[in-house]
Amino acid sequence: MSVQCALVSLAIGVFCGIGASARASQDSQGGIIERLTLETHEQAVACGRAGAACAVDPYELCPSRTGRYSARITTPYSRVASGVLEALKKGRRPRPMTPGLATRWGLGVYVFPAEHSINADAIQRVEIRREGRVFRPTTSTVAPFAAEMPDGSRRQLARGFFAFPFGALSPESDATIVFIGAAGDTACTLTRDALRKLR
Repeated sequence: MSVQCALVSLAIGVFCGIGASARASQDSQGGIIERLTLETHEQAVACGRAGAACAVDPYELCPSRTGRYSARITTPYSRVASGVLEALKKGRRPRPMTPGLATRWGLGVYVFPAEHSINADAIQRVEIRREGRVFRPTTSTVAPFAAEMPDGSRRQLARGFFAFPFGALSPESDATIVFIGAAGDTACTLTRDALRKLR
């Protein structure tokens, strides 16, 4: 199963109530990431039609072939854009989420064990740290996941979805995403320039 398919499966599981609810705070706290309006919903649909450079790439967290995790930020905007992109890649007519549903899922971080990496790890928690503040998830869902190793074997690890308030990734300062797993902590820093690309 690809990471994108697995992301969809995890999202469906969260939405249907498997584990804790993945709803984040709907109150924007001053960042670019905010509730979708009809106008920004149309922009998100156009972003999805434009391709992965708009709909996916800005939301990937420190991709690495030898890292522990494959992680991605999801926002109301990216949720709509990536959904449109996936439908087009499969030759289907896009049926984007409504602004209300996309917003209700809030801001989150999806984390999977890195594919084909000997260093792949089971995620336990995620934190966002910036300027002395620590943002912990408002809700989280962690579930078992069979990760494929470089030799083709599978190892039982864990994947997770971690919901945060919108302001946790506002672009006023750099933000460090800390992944806490069975093998210890690892971090990924997003600069203000990278954060300004998120919507």
